Amino acid sequence: MSEPNTPQSPFLTTQEAAEYLRISTRTMENWRWSNDGPEYRKHGGTVVYHLDDLNAFSTVWNKSRKPRHGS
Repeated sequence: MSEPNTPQSPFLTTQEAAEYLRISTRTMENWRWSNDGPEYRKHGGTVVYHLDDLNAFSTVWNKSRKPRHGS
């Protein structure tokens, strides 16, 4: 268990980021490979996603998927 005063990291693994966005880890991997997904970093060879980048990506992704009315 974590200590009560230990801040939680804002960096998520691929699996944690996929769960956060409610998509599959495979989709995250495909997006990373095709440069279509959220920004990521490598910490010691481990791919991680910052929560701010996931939220920004989700906002842009959501706006681009809205149906266009009157087109």
